[in-house]
Amino acid sequence: MAGKTANPPTVGNRRERKGALYLWEEIYVALEKDILSRRIAPGARLPTEEELAARFQVHRNTVRRALDALEDRFLIRVEHGHGSFVREKVISHPMGSRQTLPIILKGLNRIGREDVLDSSTIRPARDVGSALKLKQGQYVRRVNLLTFVDDNPVMVTSGFFPLPRFHGIEKAIKETGSVPEGLQRLGVEEMVRYETRISTRNASRPEAELLQQTRSQPILNVKNIVVDSANQPILFTQVRMSSKWIELIIRYSEL
Repeated sequence: MAGKTANPPTVGNRRERKGALYLWEEIYVALEKDILSRRIAPGARLPTEEELAARFQVHRNTVRRALDALEDRFLIRVEHGHGSFVREKVISHPMGSRQTLPIILKGLNRIGREDVLDSSTIRPARDVGSALKLKQGQYVRRVNLLTFVDDNPVMVTSGFFPLPRFHGIEKAIKETGSVPEGLQRLGVEEMVRYETRISTRNASRPEAELLQQTRSQPILNVKNIVVDSANQPILFTQVRMSSKWIELIIRYSEL
């Protein structure tokens, strides 16, 4: 009909096709290449839809379809109100009685370290004293740690060590680089996870800052009781794990 204008391009319509690919597929391929080559690092925020639309000279709906495809393929994650982020390379952490993060990372050829944030001698709270079977009036050494994997902060830990047995534990951790090796230096031949309790909650402001995440993103709240080879409690930990970096695996039997 004379004077009738063509319909505007729609997402997935052949009129939006350029060469062998639709426009949204071109955007997908370009962003996928940036992600896989680590030009956009794991955990990094992608440009906004408006910025991507300007970069590729397309409508925002076209950009949104490309982002949906990246999310469907687990290359990015979307935090509503905060933007799209490159999905992190999650560490699968089996919750075995003798499985520790340093052992797991070694098997994955990934680099980890534990930095001591601060330490102090304190009178333990009731739950800590009960978990460690402390005598009345007995003190503990509290050591706060920040754990990194490939230079990314993945967990904040408050470790409580009975005194006087573990006097100097923070120095041993600093010098060896990990809690298991620090305990070994102080005479612990074997450490065994006796009990673990897991819950989730939103991060506090200090936790979010240390873990470099938003407060709206949940963290795994893990409490552990650790014993030695004589079944004597040697450590109680309160661990706040970033759920974007770590998933916990509970295995009930071996296949």
